[in-house]
Amino acid sequence: MATVSLDRFRAVLTAEVRKTMSTRVWWLLFLPVLLLALAQSLLGSILQLLVPQATDTSSILMLAGLASALTMTAIVGAAFGTLLGTGDFRHRTVTLAYLTGSRGQVLAAKALIAAVVAGLYALFLVVVGPLLGGAALGGQQLPDLGQLAGLGAIGILVCALWGVLGVAVGTLVTNQAGAIALTVGYLLIGENLIAGALRAGDGSSLGDPSVFARLTPFLPGNAGDLATWEPVVSSAGLGAQSEFVLEFLAGVSAPPPGWVGLLVLAVWTAAGIALAAVVGARRDIT
Repeated sequence: MATVSLDRFRAVLTAEVRKTMSTRVWWLLFLPVLLLALAQSLLGSILQLLVPQATDTSSILMLAGLASALTMTAIVGAAFGTLLGTGDFRHRTVTLAYLTGSRGQVLAAKALIAAVVAGLYALFLVVVGPLLGGAALGGQQLPDLGQLAGLGAIGILVCALWGVLGVAVGTLVTNQAGAIALTVGYLLIGENLIAGALRAGDGSSLGDPSVFARLTPFLPGNAGDLATWEPVVSSAGLGAQSEFVLEFLAGVSAPPPGWVGLLVLAVWTAAGIALAAVVGARRDIT
């Protein structure tokens, strides 16, 4: 029985991969990632041109540029997952998809594909950005391999989780335009407004954030940003100023360790997929 179920899942996964590769969505969303890599790679050379004495800090600035690009790539990954989740509803192929396998198998296949593609976006950024930046700087003051690998691994995981969460949103909100607007709008605007409201009037500047402000690291977007920015701030050697800088970059108050941010985002992703599975199983598709 388990073998039959596994074979059916493989069939579902193969069908989903073929559908994904037959559309332009995945490579059209690759273009902004390429532009992010190019922009990040130019950071060091532009800085060296404008402020030659700042090259001693160029390695940290390159890490910061990579972290910033990774946070934007997470939005691209989330958009891809949302498009994948709504694709069958938009093209009216959802009934055929559910004939290939169970609804749970279709959701799992889409989540797996979204995680891989979003993770590959981040991997491309992590590899190509520093390579181009290194060529521009002539190899001077570049981050060491350990720093790049650590930040890259976190960024890939964050982007993969957002790809899966995008599938969950696309399964819950089957209208493609509405789902994309909700996902991207929340990450670009909505969460900033929520975090701003939670932090309004707190005493974080005095080292005493309010109870509401302490909730900001547990919002999904902030959690991913916290996990991404923490290794950069740690590498900068800012000492007592590290927490203040991390608060500013991640938009949070009283930030916990970066691994907590990853865990929070993973919990949000698991909850989103679980809710999508329940709602999807009960949805009438006739």
